[in-house]
Amino acid sequence: MLLKGLGEERIIRDLEKRFALAHPRLIKGIGDDTSVTVQKAGRALLATTDVLIEGIHFKPDFTTPYLLGKKSLSISLSDIAAMGGEPLFALISLGLPSATKKKFLDELYRGISDCAKRFGAVIAGGNTSGIKGGIMVATTVIGEMPANEVVYRSGARPGDTIYVTGTIGDSALGLTELKRNGIKSLSKGPFKRAASRHLDPAPRLRAGRSLASKRLAHSMIDISDGLTLDLDRVCEQSGVGAIIELARVPISAEMRRYAASSKKDWARLVLSGGEDYELLFTSSANLAEIEGLGRKTDTMITPIGRIVAKGGKGRLTIIGLNGKTIKLQRLGFEHF
Repeated sequence: MLLKGLGEERIIRDLEKRFALAHPRLIKGIGDDTSVTVQKAGRALLATTDVLIEGIHFKPDFTTPYLLGKKSLSISLSDIAAMGGEPLFALISLGLPSATKKKFLDELYRGISDCAKRFGAVIAGGNTSGIKGGIMVATTVIGEMPANEVVYRSGARPGDTIYVTGTIGDSALGLTELKRNGIKSLSKGPFKRAASRHLDPAPRLRAGRSLASKRLAHSMIDISDGLTLDLDRVCEQSGVGAIIELARVPISAEMRRYAASSKKDWARLVLSGGEDYELLFTSSANLAEIEGLGRKTDTMITPIGRIVAKGGKGRLTIIGLNGKTIKLQRLGFEHF
């Protein structure tokens, strides 16, 4: 069945039934002009929004509607993690061609629902619209945390160590593989885990919340547009510089295999590939304390460099494997 045969009201009623979840802070969810929630005193309200547009952020050729649903919510949850917060509610807005099949919508929302349940977010509303052209999925996530624990990009201090969670560059490698071999890259091939990392990223909410509550992170950002570009944003906001070493950046076994088998520039994927949705943070805490937090949150955390006083021509210095400075043509992904 196509969406044009259902009508908007039927679609909304179906969504109202699917996401009719009870929550003590949700007074009114889907079905009115806005959702209505209760805010707690002394808590900072976090709000973030993202959009995935067909042809720019994803291609239906190798993105299933289920994984598209999961990723659309995950990337907004990652922004909440980067502040050290906890998600509460999500709003989902869709732009869909009228010839879209209802099965696509069902699978998209199944992915959104599974992601919301896993990370503790409640779908509280949104919007649907017909669109001429490609599919668009927009997500808004509302979160909260103690107001005095919010971690901003602007808090990095000279002397801080720079850390990242997980491994870096897998998403860019996965996208490379998906472009080469399509959706079958998910089930077979030498880089199937990287393909999965691109299509199904997981926000680091536990690690982000723990870093904030223990006051261990001076600054934090999620790696959405590339390691070097997002680190440069921290430096700009904090008025500092940074030095990182490529040899210390953690990479997966698949990336090491790619580096060994390919003559292409694997370092570019690691440094500026983007969409890893890992956390990058700076801290003056001792390494043992950071590693202990990593064990408690089941998160690999690796030091990759240090924050320095701003000086010289650029904010960011990248030391290559040969000990020489690397100069990148682009630090990461930018739309314009």
